[in-house]
Amino acid sequence: MTTSVTIASDVIDQVGLQKAAEFQSRITEFECVECGTAGDARQEPAVVVLRRSPGLSHLGVAHHRCADSQVREYGPGDLVLAGAVDLIPRVLGLPSPHGTRPALLLAYEEEVTVEEGDEPPYDPVVRHLVAEGLHHVPSLGKPAPRSAGWQAVIGPGTSVHVRSNARVHLEDGDMYVPPAWRMLAEETGEVTLMMGRLEHSVLHSVTPPLVAYGRAIKMGHMVAGVVPIVLR
Repeated sequence: MTTSVTIASDVIDQVGLQKAAEFQSRITEFECVECGTAGDARQEPAVVVLRRSPGLSHLGVAHHRCADSQVREYGPGDLVLAGAVDLIPRVLGLPSPHGTRPALLLAYEEEVTVEEGDEPPYDPVVRHLVAEGLHHVPSLGKPAPRSAGWQAVIGPGTSVHVRSNARVHLEDGDMYVPPAWRMLAEETGEVTLMMGRLEHSVLHSVTPPLVAYGRAIKMGHMVAGVVPIVLR
């Protein structure tokens, strides 16, 4: 089934042809940025809306009946960051010279960019994570530093709970934990926690390649830290 998603030329001019085409191509189900209700571009026409205010922009989707594809300008403070980000949890093993390291991935798909003065645009969620103790690392193969104040709890069953000293990042998450991974985490008592933004195709893939995570790390879209884990 094909999708019907319109993106205006002025939106393309602002975000660039490559990003616009990539964003447009992956839209299926969405939450309308105008009315707040669910939509499906496979069932009804949708449009891409770029909302901009000084220092902050957000690329979103709306029902065609609610808006035209456009760049919508907001005044200072009128466009704010969401209070929470939907995180998708996944366990994986990271190869290293000393054996496989257990890792817990919490990833999201977000299209928010902040611009401040002459600084390069940045993902505000990643910046908050660094402020709370996670770290930028040069590559997936390099061990991450420890992150004080963080903890990951897995179980009972398939539940996942992750928090830092500052706040709860994931509560009542749900994922399958293979017995081999659980044994590895029990042996070490800690995991490499990886948090950040992934491309849509990677985020929702059944078995994404490690190179996709490595690319996100190198681009600064994902940060990491070694944290204690509690298995229940």
